Amino acid sequence: MNRKLLILDDDSRICESLAQGLGKEYEVTTTHDADIAYRIITKNSPDIILLDIHLGTGCGIELCKKLRANQLVKNIPILIMTGHGNTDKMLKSYDVGADDYIEKPVDLVVIKTRLGARLRRMQELSNTGLSFGNLKLYPERFEIELDGRFERLSEIEYTMLKIFLTNPNKKISREDILKTIWNDTRVEERTVDVHVSSLRRKLKDFNHQIKALYGSGYILRPSEKKRLFKSFEA
Repeated sequence: MNRKLLILDDDSRICESLAQGLGKEYEVTTTHDADIAYRIITKNSPDIILLDIHLGTGCGIELCKKLRANQLVKNIPILIMTGHGNTDKMLKSYDVGADDYIEKPVDLVVIKTRLGARLRRMQELSNTGLSFGNLKLYPERFEIELDGRFERLSEIEYTMLKIFLTNPNKKISREDILKTIWNDTRVEERTVDVHVSSLRRKLKDFNHQIKALYGSGYILRPSEKKRLFKSFEA
């Protein structure tokens, strides 16, 4: 049985083109209205959602926020489509729970790759939690706990954080992150910077820091020299 995909875009031509191109791999439902999309999602629980951030009938960011607040559908992966170079919108969308973004004009090959990658990673993520200093991770719901405060991460942010936590005090290049998470050479390095920026804001109470290394990548520097990484049962 094919996975269920909901596409939300107020451009009917884009919806028709994507539905035709993805129809063999997915059971596709399309709509142009954010309110209708919300009703479809809460009733039918698609496996993954692809939505345009700019909607004439409602804001994609607000829909994202609304879905993440709904306990029944909050873990469905959401990929957003946005115009090239719209960094502010991308950052805001990650803050409210979007998992990834695709720049317009959309490329069908890129969309197929990203959708497939998100769904595979959902299946592959282990239910064994991690703790590091004052941080705990809960992969089954993409959440972290910092001193009793819970914060939801996007799937990409969660995977990125695990990369840093399992490689403390080691330089992680942007290229390494791109290959590990996206495996897509067409994704730009600034995409990594956008996700790291969003992740840092959510880790403001973490007693370790993800620091930028000028021109080479990032590094997680723990406050203590000894490694604090251990397993725990989520």
